Amino acid sequence: MSNKEYLYTSREEIKANANNNANANATPHQYHDENGGFLPDGVHNQDQRDGNFSFDTIHGLKLKEVQYTVPSKEERTAKREEFNGVKDEQGNVIVEGMRSKFLKMLANEHADLLVERLGLTERDIEGMRQGYTPNGFNVHHKLALHGGGKNEFSNFILTPLYTHDQWHKDVMDAQLIGIREGDTRTVKIPYTDEMIYDPKQFGFTKENQPVQPNYVSNVDPANYPELYKPEHISVAKRQKDMAGFYAYLDRKAQERQQALQNNAAKKQKSLPVRKFMKSRQRD
Repeated sequence: MSNKEYLYTSREEIKANANNNANANATPHQYHDENGGFLPDGVHNQDQRDGNFSFDTIHGLKLKEVQYTVPSKEERTAKREEFNGVKDEQGNVIVEGMRSKFLKMLANEHADLLVERLGLTERDIEGMRQGYTPNGFNVHHKLALHGGGKNEFSNFILTPLYTHDQWHKDVMDAQLIGIREGDTRTVKIPYTDEMIYDPKQFGFTKENQPVQPNYVSNVDPANYPELYKPEHISVAKRQKDMAGFYAYLDRKAQERQQALQNNAAKKQKSLPVRKFMKSRQRD
């Protein structure tokens, strides 16, 4: 899949394309072996499994040792719903999720930083004010819900999908192989107090010096839009790259508006018939 194709593909389609197995529609925290233990995809070496990394910082997030405890399935499901929110069959919001609230907060309070760091367009930011994640980005839990993390702004960071997937698939997943509901492990997670990814921090460092990772990454940059390095970031570039996606959104909005108008016209057309029938019933 090319970078541009990725930009115009839904998150669900991306997952299905990337994971051609029985867990294709699962999140990174839902793969399990036959004994119920966590079973991530990809290949991990022993250093990754043991949490022995050649770096202490990955893409601006320092490795932090935490207690990772897997809550019950019921608690995880409830937390995920709290994060996603609840919509009815027509897509109307019944309960707003914490992700939506976080995106609105960033757009309303940190718009300048979103432009400076991520090169987001005014249309991207306006979408965030409506609770939508910009295409190609992810609201990442620093401590995953799967590990007891909370749905709090301080536990969120808006990041490109490429860096997000590296934090999970290369650093966290290997340390969690076989972990089950109720288990607790001491693991290292990428962590920062920042809530917006900084592309100037892209790369691997140890004691502030650049280093190479001591593993082969499970994440192929060719499958992701170029959003994660300083040279990728500008509003003009984003506007150009997203032009096709914006046109797609406009077309969908017009189709929805036309459908609403058609439904309203049908209802209006049927009103005289109903009135006539009621009149005949009274006779």
